[in-house]
Amino acid sequence: MLQRVAPNLTDNQKGVCLALVSTAVILCVAILVRIASARFHVFQIVFFRQLVLVALLLPAICRNIDTLRHTKNLPQHIFRVVGAFSGLCLGFLTVSNLPLAEATALSFTNVLFVAVLSTIVLGEHVGWNRRLTIAIGFTGVVLVVQPSFDNLTLTYTLTGLGGAFGAAIAAICIKWISRTEPVLSLMVYQAVLVGLFAFIPSLFVWQWPTMQELLLLLLIGGLASFGQWISMTAFSLGEANIITNVQYIKIVYSMVLGYLIFAETPNSLAMLGAAVILCSGIIPVVRNRMKKKQAQEAVS
Repeated sequence: MLQRVAPNLTDNQKGVCLALVSTAVILCVAILVRIASARFHVFQIVFFRQLVLVALLLPAICRNIDTLRHTKNLPQHIFRVVGAFSGLCLGFLTVSNLPLAEATALSFTNVLFVAVLSTIVLGEHVGWNRRLTIAIGFTGVVLVVQPSFDNLTLTYTLTGLGGAFGAAIAAICIKWISRTEPVLSLMVYQAVLVGLFAFIPSLFVWQWPTMQELLLLLLIGGLASFGQWISMTAFSLGEANIITNVQYIKIVYSMVLGYLIFAETPNSLAMLGAAVILCSGIIPVVRNRMKKKQAQEAVS
């Protein structure tokens, strides 16, 4: 579809456009989660999110049932699901109780946790350039969140960090499992098991939704699935380092939508923090372009 709408765009430009849309869709999910959380527990919201995802995956599950049954990495799948489940629940809890920009900024600490875990678990090397950009990004997060020792604020700041850590565990497990298993296996095991993990505790806090509320819960699942699909398409088209850094625009989206929808006005420090976070995303892209240019000049 993007090819027909914008035939002259390069693959990287198409990837960036899709990543911008994906980021906006995922932020819309966060807004709907906050609205739904006024009546439903996060366990129930996560359950409906996964229910929609499983329904969308059902045709692929039926076609590949034998392959899915014979996984060689069940313990790793479960470990990943624990990370994804905790990341979703704690992330939803955070976005339901903190200003949108603060909750979004806390989610960016995922990058720091992934860097640390990839070094420890996967033995990957994180260069000083990467460490510097992570440090810059973390400084921006601190400026946006402006942590306080108020009990309630501190609690939800910690849930935000916990959610980012859980998401980082899930991301590391994806790298680990994807060495031997197809993407479909990763998607199905997470969709089904996270849904099961959410369903059991949701029984103790269950609220029967009205038809309008049911549509809201299903919309959360539908948009989350759509956002993931657009994101995967973006990564398939563009360079990973460029597409990954597009996510930082989410801090700008969150400030604008937080102001328009929830009347949340960021102060000057928060705006400075947003600028710092954006810089931490732009620096790697500029550095990589300079390296490519130098390499081309060396060849010529």
